Amino acid sequence: HACDTATDDAIAAGVEAGARVIIVAPCCHKQVRREMELSGAAARGPLRDVVRHGVLMERTAEMATDSLRALVLEHCGYKTAVFEFVSGDHTPKNVMITAVRRRGPR
Repeated sequence: HACDTATDDAIAAGVEAGARVIIVAPCCHKQVRREMELSGAAARGPLRDVVRHGVLMERTAEMATDSLRALVLEHCGYKTAVFEFVSGDHTPKNVMITAVRRRGPR
């Protein structure tokens, strides 16, 4: 469990160390949302009507952030899975990203 960009730091440390397995449970996703708001992209981009309500912008930022994390891990040679690890009844922040390094050179 690592809040906001600490998840990215943990992923980077795992990749840099050549970890065979990386497992993270992101919770806070403030960086992408902050960038969406600061850049104004959300207000004038193709998703402006989708994300005009705060809760929907937050969820969109969460999905985008975790999708990018999985893509980065795949690019770095890991087979990834993204899934809910507990029921949504317990917490809305229940995404886990697992990454297993593929065989072969890094």
